[in-house]
Amino acid sequence: MRTERRALIGTALLLAASALWATLPGQPARSSYIGKRFMTFEMNNGPSYKWKKLKDGSSLQWWRSDLAGCCVGRYESGVGNRCELLIELDKNRIIRQIRILEHGSACNIALR
Repeated sequence: MRTERRALIGTALLLAASALWATLPGQPARSSYIGKRFMTFEMNNGPSYKWKKLKDGSSLQWWRSDLAGCCVGRYESGVGNRCELLIELDKNRIIRQIRILEHGSACNIALR
């Protein structure tokens, strides 16, 4: 019975996380950063400008090329160049998914 309860709770959590992710905006992105620590992304692209911690310990990070702090000069400014990403991290700060909120040419550099 205990194993069944754990399985049921695990299934419920998975469905809740899937439902939350399905309601998030943007297109899923392909990137070499998926499965790697968020710190690696930050070191190469600069920090996120906003974050939200979720109840299960995971978090969402919003990153934008024109607010990238240390790396602003790395991205060309101008219409059509800005990139905005929503990055889902697990509780260990490993990148699980990236969604493109605003697709500009800077996304090619940030997502490589």
